[in-house]
Amino acid sequence: MVWFMRGVGRADTSLGDAGAIAALKSHDDVGVRQLVEAWTPSMLRLAREYVSSDASAEDAVQDAWITVLCQIERFERRSALRTWVLGIAINTARRAAGRERRTIPFSAIQRAERDDEAPAVDPARFDTRTGHWASPLPRWDLLPEEQLTSAELRGVIDSAIAALSARQRAVMIARDVLGMSTDEVGELYGLGTGNQRVLLHRARGKVRAAVETHEATSTEYPNTKSFESETARESRSIAWPGPRRAVPGENLVCRQLVELVTNYLDGGLDRGMRDSVEDHLAGCGSCRGYVAQVQRVLDVTVGIVPNVSPQLVDQLTAALRNVAFARTHP
Repeated sequence: MVWFMRGVGRADTSLGDAGAIAALKSHDDVGVRQLVEAWTPSMLRLAREYVSSDASAEDAVQDAWITVLCQIERFERRSALRTWVLGIAINTARRAAGRERRTIPFSAIQRAERDDEAPAVDPARFDTRTGHWASPLPRWDLLPEEQLTSAELRGVIDSAIAALSARQRAVMIARDVLGMSTDEVGELYGLGTGNQRVLLHRARGKVRAAVETHEATSTEYPNTKSFESETARESRSIAWPGPRRAVPGENLVCRQLVELVTNYLDGGLDRGMRDSVEDHLAGCGSCRGYVAQVQRVLDVTVGIVPNVSPQLVDQLTAALRNVAFARTHP
């Protein structure tokens, strides 16, 4: 089942950490309900990665909220409260998955590891001599806004995320869907900044490719001929350096640039390399299109989170109220 609710799950409550902690410790019904409404969508999205059904995810999140309420006195503020709560949700879902006996074959793990190391774009898309695009990149990013924000396209993106390897999917959901910071993701999954960027880059490339395939079957791309002539003009007579990494100050080729897109969009390039990327983009329409397409995917990806019904909020707050009453009236 796919739910869409743009923006939910990214924003923290207006309470702030101090107010949220005080609300949990004092069992303030209004404050606790505000936290449940604000953070449950993210908790459900993360929990659903481990358990077999939406109902199991809801049960895991309820158990997680109860754990939060029971352990709030032990919270040492070594991280943001939201990160701590999301970590509890993940651990609770993992335990629930263990009870469901969900297992992953070793062969699937090996395939996933190879998938994490694969290029962001199929090497066959590039000219082996020059390293530039072998054919013009279809510019679906130029399609009307309503077509690129449709529920159908959101469904394509959600399905593409679900098909990623486990590590790619976890990082993309946390970073791009839920809007978590690099530090938060590092605390949740034990992944360093560099490792996160590699996984995120591969994931974004695959999701963009899924959107490209979808649009290719449903859209006639505009101005294809003009892009062909532009690409031909931009092709340079330089040898493709294979897997050699790009060097600041050198002229980039397209295949090098696509491997820098995530660092470029996330502000992770030093000044010299950023200048090299922007110099290339100034003269390459296809690469400008590629960067724009990745950005459009990210714009649509924001907020693909569970829509929490009022009934579930009532259920969770009632459960927490019962736990609070039991703890204060032994």
